[in-house]
Amino acid sequence: MSEMLANHYFLVRNFLPAKTLFEKILIKEDSNKNIKKKLIICCVITGEIKRALELFTSLIEEDIDVILNTDLNSEDCPCPELIGQIENHNNFFNSESEYLIGLGILWLYCDLHQSLKYFNKVLVLAPDNNQYLKITSILRKRLSEDNPDQYN
Repeated sequence: MSEMLANHYFLVRNFLPAKTLFEKILIKEDSNKNIKKKLIICCVITGEIKRALELFTSLIEEDIDVILNTDLNSEDCPCPELIGQIENHNNFFNSESEYLIGLGILWLYCDLHQSLKYFNKVLVLAPDNNQYLKITSILRKRLSEDNPDQYN
């Protein structure tokens, strides 16, 4: 029942209560990739970038396809509209790195190239950050798998 309510909040773009409920569900179902997928978006939009990044890194290490195979229409994914709002209002986050991370995360639901572009910018700001190195490595690896001729 709480998952249905969380999904309802998510669909109507009421991300704070959706996030709260998804967090509670994840405690009981810590391997539920679809909950993590939605919770990541909720965390980005509610400004919890550290939590979003933690979940995002864990999920793409485990199964990047969960995010890459998002059907924007049938899943009513909010990322395209959220990306537009964020890109047009740069003051959405507290810092440039949060801005770039948020966009890098959201873009992966829509476009691997764009996501990598933003994470490369994050890496310029913090070139020794192991988490950012790990993310860009995973994204580059997947990109080379999808386009082997381009990278050989």
